[in-house]
Amino acid sequence: MRLLPSVTLLLSALALSACGGDDDNDVPPPQANAAINYTAFVKVQLANTRDTRDPVNINNIRFINRDMDNPQAYDSVLDSNK
Repeated sequence: MRLLPSVTLLLSALALSACGGDDDNDVPPPQANAAINYTAFVKVQLANTRDTRDPVNINNIRFINRDMDNPQAYDSVLDSNK
């Protein structure tokens, strides 16, 4: 009977010692990409319309649109007379 409390105490101590032990090796979150000016990006894409060009991957690009209220933003690359 004296063995049961000792075993219980030993198992409890082992169980508690298994908790904790954070090794601080967490992977840091990925850094956000720098914001790219949407209007400038579109102008570059419109200037390069070769049939043989590769597609541009925009999945991980963060755009910032500073010309949202500027109706003339694309006048330099689009012919407004058409």
